[in-house]
Amino acid sequence: MNSTITQVLASILILFSLTKLVVVLVNPRAWIGFAKRLYANPEVTKLGALLVAGIILGLVLRSGLDIVQILAVCLFVVSLIVVGVAPYAPQLFAWVEKEDVEQLIKRQWLYVSVWIALLLWGLYTLLA
Repeated sequence: MNSTITQVLASILILFSLTKLVVVLVNPRAWIGFAKRLYANPEVTKLGALLVAGIILGLVLRSGLDIVQILAVCLFVVSLIVVGVAPYAPQLFAWVEKEDVEQLIKRQWLYVSVWIALLLWGLYTLLA
């Protein structure tokens, strides 16, 4: 496995996360301002993030990990995300219940399609 690629990616995550934590602890409003600018054009943000995710997936695969290992790490990350989101579940459910759920799902077609493709790829790899 090419650990240099994974080390570089981990270093990027560490630097970004530490920077975010410092900014949030020192001046949370500054981070909110940055996030508002980042998400000002959701379509551009979505496509940019998808492009970055694709590049990272390619690099991680090139480093020697396979899709099953990557999905296992995703399970770990999802578990951590649940810890962070759980306190806000009542507000999230209240928001979702006010929305047209079918429209929400339709607007998430790209996100859902990418996950379905990754999951099917993982299933194929497990069964092959």
